Amino acid sequence: CSSRTSLLLVLSLLVGLSWAEKAHLLIQKSLLTNRPFAGKDLPIRYRIFNVGSSAAFDVSLEDEWSSEEFELMSGLQSGSWAKIPAGANISHIVVVRPYSYGYKSSSPAKLTYKHSAEGSDIQVSYSNDLGLLPVLSSKDDDKLSDPHAFEWLAFLLGSAAMAFIPLLLCRPPQSQDGGSKKSKRA
Repeated sequence: CSSRTSLLLVLSLLVGLSWAEKAHLLIQKSLLTNRPFAGKDLPIRYRIFNVGSSAAFDVSLEDEWSSEEFELMSGLQSGSWAKIPAGANISHIVVVRPYSYGYKSSSPAKLTYKHSAEGSDIQVSYSNDLGLLPVLSSKDDDKLSDPHAFEWLAFLLGSAAMAFIPLLLCRPPQSQDGGSKKSKRA
């Protein structure tokens, strides 16, 4: 039992040492808007983190957005950096515009890098997948961004009527002969 434990300990130390002396890049892909709409800009941010203890070299980012579903407005679908130091992070932003509404597919971005400038060992990382993006129509955009002034006015008038109708019903009746009653004495 102790030989298995010591073998497991030695293997975990070797894996830990090989992990600690190299660059390890993580990539996060995220939308910078809460609601994507058809015909409006959709910014996407890629954040690359070097969580290793050495620099990463020849870093390359590649992502594909279908040209049938999206128009590239600004930025590049790919990026490259000569070096990312240990503990550093980089942001890359691309702006696309969906042509139509509906559910649009997204795929993970691919990140390649090397542990050393002269090395030939290429490491590959993938970002998170955004899944199916629910792109809303321009009618939905109008509904969500409209100040709804007419609806608020109707609500306030209805509320005021509901508050004042009971007051009018509970008010004591007024006489119809113009005011005070005179008593008749004979």
